Amino acid sequence: RNSICACPSCAPLPRLGARPRSGLQVAHAHTMSSIPLISSSSVSSSSRRGSLWRYDAGDAQPLVIREGPDVDGKRTSEVLNPGTVFSIIEEKVGEDGVLYLKLADGRGWVFDRKPGVGTMCERQVSEVSHWRYDAGDGQPLILREAPDLDAPRTKKSIKPGEVFQVAREQEGKDGVIFLRLADGSGWAFDQKPGVGTMCEKHMGKEAFATPSPLWRYVAKDGKPIFVRKSPKIDAPKTDQSLEVGDLFCVSEEERGADGVLYLQLADGSGWLFDTKPGVGTMCQRHEAPVTLHIYDVQSNPTGLKLNGVLRALGTGAYHAGVEVYGLEWSFGANQEGEGGTGVFTCAPKDCEAHTYRESLFMGHTALTEDAARAMIGRLSKVWLAQDYDILRKNCCHFSDVMCQKLQVGEIPSWVRNLSGVGRVLDDHRKVLEGQRQSFLEKGKIQRGAEPTDDTRFGDFSLGVVSAVAERANELIEGNKVMKNAKGKIMKNMDCST
Repeated sequence: RNSICACPSCAPLPRLGARPRSGLQVAHAHTMSSIPLISSSSVSSSSRRGSLWRYDAGDAQPLVIREGPDVDGKRTSEVLNPGTVFSIIEEKVGEDGVLYLKLADGRGWVFDRKPGVGTMCERQVSEVSHWRYDAGDGQPLILREAPDLDAPRTKKSIKPGEVFQVAREQEGKDGVIFLRLADGSGWAFDQKPGVGTMCEKHMGKEAFATPSPLWRYVAKDGKPIFVRKSPKIDAPKTDQSLEVGDLFCVSEEERGADGVLYLQLADGSGWLFDTKPGVGTMCQRHEAPVTLHIYDVQSNPTGLKLNGVLRALGTGAYHAGVEVYGLEWSFGANQEGEGGTGVFTCAPKDCEAHTYRESLFMGHTALTEDAARAMIGRLSKVWLAQDYDILRKNCCHFSDVMCQKLQVGEIPSWVRNLSGVGRVLDDHRKVLEGQRQSFLEKGKIQRGAEPTDDTRFGDFSLGVVSAVAERANELIEGNKVMKNAKGKIMKNMDCST
């Protein structure tokens, strides 16, 4: 037997789908109709001008472009044919969780999915891999201008422990694999002859680190199935049954001599089976991984210095987002205006203005994709951009709430807790909020721009982090923080504006 269910994470659905003959009912997923947007405010903070998407609904039918961001909106005379790759300039999240996409050529709007139908368009993401540098000597790795150990060195380097994105891997002599960084800053390498390993592929605690304990009853004949008292198809039946589509949690799996996989229900009510000889598939594993993606602030010296101080104490300044059903969701302040939602989406591990650090596998959600999108739509109504607060309502708080709504538990405390420095800084919160323009200018300087240049996503957060770093250094030097450092240093400072 293979025990796969820890069951604290499965607690929300111990008997989901099981019912006695008396007729006890459980809720079933239902089809949702399109709901209007909550406001006209875009969430362009998450979108990239010119980002590419591809239409393919799987039915070989063209998609008629709409005049506005509404599935049921007025149709234009233009269409997207299956397989078409198109560029967008704006994204909007609807209350129904649908992501509306404004075409860059001005022809109108399309949408990433249609409630009750499924996926319509998918984001085109370049193929990148993640690597981590740590030669064990504490020294930075200086990047090369070409895929050669003896090539001229650039002015860029990678710090020990740093995770970086690689756009191309090229094998050289002596079995060395050269790594072309996705940002174009140069080449690294996986090993150095006579020295040893330099970089290793970084997998993180990603989805499918453990098999999903959730299963769904899917028999094609539409008939209910009765739970068995023991792991045998012909074993006595209990008074518990499931209807087609019901989801249930499994605590143990046991492969029988007949090749059938028997499934012990987590609530202790009995056993089911994945297949039935002569009939076919009865139950399928429900794979719906939820992954927490964690980012450092953009690679500016001040932010990295602050994170170095805090990380040594088991914490740091992070941005966070939650990936479910292929998209990453987060929350931030909308710098283009107030009144709209602060919820936005991006490609997994690809949030603008932040540097990807690692991923944590949170578990598998019991929610269907439609139900998950509906939940996100409801969150978008109450998580407004104007309510963003760097200490009380930030992207890490949103990620924590979203994970709980997805029934995979809370995110780790080292990502979300606010204490120590956070409480000290909170005394000055109103002062910080009153200096928005000052922080925007400071953020522009941090990324190498002029204070008079156009504002970009991330400028405000960079400015705040810079100010916080200066204040943290003052506190540390004044011994006002370190005396209660154990577990009391600020464990989260979001930067998702």
